Amino acid sequence: MDITQVKATISRGSQAAKDGSVLMQGVRDRAEQAQTSAAATAHDSTHDEVEAGMKKLKEAVKEASRVVELLRSGAAAASEYASRI
Repeated sequence: MDITQVKATISRGSQAAKDGSVLMQGVRDRAEQAQTSAAATAHDSTHDEVEAGMKKLKEAVKEASRVVELLRSGAAAASEYASRI
């Protein structure tokens, strides 16, 4: 594999990470919507199951945000590496 092919492969991987980031942003947005709807529906509930579910939704939003950032930073690092070789 020559340097042009290596750069092309890195570029495809970087684009895939960017595409994944956009997809995960959509997932995060949907999780936030679910969290907002659930909070409005169960606003005064003290049931253990409801509280556990709300914690899981909050965790899902947090983790989706983390994945978005990891994908973005991975794509940026790959692009930077390709520009240096």
